[in-house]
Amino acid sequence: MPIKRVGTVCVFVSDQDRAKAFYTGVLGMELRNDSPLYPGAPNRWLAVAPQGAATEIILYLPDENWDHYRQTVGKSQALTLEVTGMAALAADLKAKGVTFVQEPDVQPWGASAIIRDSEGNSLILREAPGQ
Repeated sequence: MPIKRVGTVCVFVSDQDRAKAFYTGVLGMELRNDSPLYPGAPNRWLAVAPQGAATEIILYLPDENWDHYRQTVGKSQALTLEVTGMAALAADLKAKGVTFVQEPDVQPWGASAIIRDSEGNSLILREAPGQ
């Protein structure tokens, strides 16, 4: 099965630096990644996790593409599923009638796509760079 584990959960924040200081300094989590979301982006792919944890928490600053999440800051999170073979998985899911909200898209931090589940929830599929 190409879906192998829960990769990340998003916590939507209004200030990435303040959130980073809290999660690493106050909660003692390790910083896993702090890089631009894409070249020239004002926000970052900011990942923290407890020592040795497989699942990371992304401290995500909603931008114009994710503006609808601004209202969830402090109230919600999104689910990301780590995958392998994104292209083949996308073809398989489409053949099964799964709706893609966002087609697979390759960025410096990896490839992603967004699908809808049977209840209308959006799920993010992510493939690590070079997979």
